[in-house]
Amino acid sequence: MFIYQGKLNWDKYAVDETFTIIFPKGAVRANEPAYLFTQWTEDDHHAEKDKFFQTRIIKNVKQLPNTTDVSFKLPGTWYNFDITTEQNYSKIKVIMSGKEGTKTITLNRVWQPVGEVDPNAALAIWAGSINFGDKAVNEQAIFVLPEDYKEGKPVISSWQWTKDESGKAKTAAFKGTPMKVVECSDKISKFAFNNVFDFTCSWDTTTQQLAVEVKDGAEQVNVGNLNLFAKIEAQAHHFDSDDLTPPTQQKTEFRLPQPQATLPRVLDPMPFPKTLFETLTHGAAFIEQAGYLTIQAQNKFTALHEEFHKQGTYVETLKKDKQNLEEQIKSLSDACKTADEKVNELKKQLDQASADYQKKVKALTDFIDHLKEDDKLDHKVIKKLQEELNHGHQQIITLNGKLSQAQIDKKALSTVTLGLKSKIAELDGKRIKLENELTGQKAQNVTLRGEIISLKRKLSDSLEANGHLQKELRLSEAALKESRSKFTDANNKFDKEELAHKATKSSLKTAQETADALDKQLKIAKSDISKAEKTAIDAQEDYDNKVIEAQNFYHKIQKYEAAVDTFQKVLISDEIENEKLNNINKTFKDLRRATFNCN
Repeated sequence: MFIYQGKLNWDKYAVDETFTIIFPKGAVRANEPAYLFTQWTEDDHHAEKDKFFQTRIIKNVKQLPNTTDVSFKLPGTWYNFDITTEQNYSKIKVIMSGKEGTKTITLNRVWQPVGEVDPNAALAIWAGSINFGDKAVNEQAIFVLPEDYKEGKPVISSWQWTKDESGKAKTAAFKGTPMKVVECSDKISKFAFNNVFDFTCSWDTTTQQLAVEVKDGAEQVNVGNLNLFAKIEAQAHHFDSDDLTPPTQQKTEFRLPQPQATLPRVLDPMPFPKTLFETLTHGAAFIEQAGYLTIQAQNKFTALHEEFHKQGTYVETLKKDKQNLEEQIKSLSDACKTADEKVNELKKQLDQASADYQKKVKALTDFIDHLKEDDKLDHKVIKKLQEELNHGHQQIITLNGKLSQAQIDKKALSTVTLGLKSKIAELDGKRIKLENELTGQKAQNVTLRGEIISLKRKLSDSLEANGHLQKELRLSEAALKESRSKFTDANNKFDKEELAHKATKSSLKTAQETADALDKQLKIAKSDISKAEKTAIDAQEDYDNKVIEAQNFYHKIQKYEAAVDTFQKVLISDEIENEKLNNINKTFKDLRRATFNCN
């Protein structure tokens, strides 16, 4: 036996449902049964968790080249299954087809026999629903005895969780464990095993039902009663007929055989041998030939008897197919009956409506005839009203034409409006981008203004320092001028009184030293003045550059503001022209590239 399991997703009817296929004989052969087990999440009649348990006959078996795998079909009324085994039966690819389409499903082999298996072992499969609290609510369950009902033989249990211990929905619990026989009697056979819980199953040999109990704490809780779905028992093949009645002992009389032959003797010439030994040899050969023919007949009977039981299994499978078809026919008959009832009801409503309509037509016809008989004035009024009605119809036609044209114009205007809205959205995006750039430029302008103020302060400090240095220079020049004047006077006095006033040489020397010192101080003052003038010039140049840069940014900001004003005017204007937008775009590009010079 091979058991395969996976997940079935079929439109809205099956959502992540456990799908099980069983091959009772392992490797498949034509005309043998295959068992399918799953459930519909919601069927055509909106019933939830409707079980889909079926027996199908294997057809069209084809051996795949260079492998032990095969492909075959499981035909049915509503759904067909094309199956291909893969990797030496380790998995199967199932193509399910129906009126909703096709679906490819891969099922893995979850069980196969281990070790040597008795070919004459009986097989039993139970299927149905189990309920265990909120963990399993009306979920599909399959219990299998693949190798007869004996101690230590495997028992396979599989069911689907509504929600398992981890909180995951629709997971499968599958396990094969050794059987422990608890009780064995004529009517009830009990066995136990463990799969997540401790199970005790009671097999009623009369009804063939399997009562399933789970140990919950100290109590045994019944979680479901499963019906016998399939049972295969090995058949014995006997050539000799079984005794119909048991033998009995009775009294009888014995007599010697008659001396004369009962059967007529053959008096025609026969190919008798000459000697006794040859006669016995020929007689033994005839008896051996009769024995050989008897063995051949017995072997043929055994083969025919085995084929007969195979055909019996095939017939049972066909009966199950017939039962499935009858259930589907009943379902279709109920649906057809419901549809016929709806049709009859609608037909009655139609007949009633037709009768009411005929009554109204007759009443209106009588009323019109009565009006026609009243007098000619009524005819004139009717004619006038008919003309007014025709005129009204004509006006309605005209208005409908105008309405259609207006709707066409509205659609055209809607298209234009959508185009304008997209342009406005695009322009809004550009406006927001430009506003962001303008905000950045304004922030940069504030920074530059702060730098200009700082440079002005530095320039003021430089000018103030220059003024102090100029003042010191003037004082130094005045002192130098005074010293030179004194030196000149002293020199003239020396020339006039050199000989007479030798004593004044020391004074002259002192004056000369004073002049040299003053000359050094003058050079130092001139050097300081030169450095101060260079610092002042550098500060002035830096100040001029910053002023020019600030003026450039100021002009650039003015250009941005003018471009933004123009852009806003274009947005506010009812007429938006691409040329204006191109001009604005060109202005912004120039602003990004240009460096303005302030003259």
